[in-house]
Formats: sequence, C-alpha cells, structure tokens
Amino acid sequence: MKTSSTKFLIAVFVLTAVCIALEFVWNNQVAETMKMKNGFLLLGIFATSVTAVHLFLLQSAKGNGQEFIRKYLAATVFKFLFYIFLVLVFLLFSTDNKTAMILHFLFYYAVFTVLEVSMLYGEMRK
Repeated sequence: MKTSSTKFLIAVFVLTAVCIALEFVWNNQVAETMKMKNGFLLLGIFATSVTAVHLFLLQSAKGNGQEFIRKYLAATVFKFLFYIFLVLVFLLFSTDNKTAMILHFLFYYAVFTVLEVSMLYGEMRK
C-alpha cells in the first residue's frame, strides 16, 4: 500500500505532465502576443510550492489537532503571500502578455489548490 505522500507526489507528477502538455498546446495554438515564454517556470513554481506545503501539512497531521490547525492556517497565509509576491514579480519583470500570465496563474492556482485540498481532506478523513 502506498503512503499518502507517495500518492500525492504521483498525483502532482501526473498533473504537472498534463499541464506541460496543455502549455505546449497553448503556445502552439494562440496568437503570438498571447504565448507564454515563462509558463513552464510558473508551473514549476506552483508544483514545487504545493508539494512542499502538502508534505509539511501531512507531517503536521501526525500531531494533535490544534497544532495541525495552526500550522494549516499559517501555511495557507504564507502560501497566499508567496503567490501575491509571485504575481507581482511576474507582472513587473516578465515580458509575456500580462493577460496570458494572469490566466495561467489562475488556472494553475485553481488546479493545484483543488488537488492539494482534496488529497489533504481525504487523508484527514482516515
């Protein structure tokens, strides 16, 4: 039987591979002005940050409930602040189309948040 962290890592790997394929399709199908040169970098940052936070929360879940809640809330706040900083950096320093960058950011945020929350919720129900 696979551990929950192994299941999560496999799910992140599969989801990242699907997002890479979608990024290739996006860059080959849209107009030149909407192409994302830094889309793969943004995807890598999302996959890494979600993996780190999820593994931290799985480790925290082994303690008492109140400690887990504090760590979950702290991780959520830090992750949110990190994402705001990430958007600002990409908007200020990226040469990509800003609309395309925001669309990619929102898509990756939604997809990886759904994955993280659903897998964490499933683990907490056990």
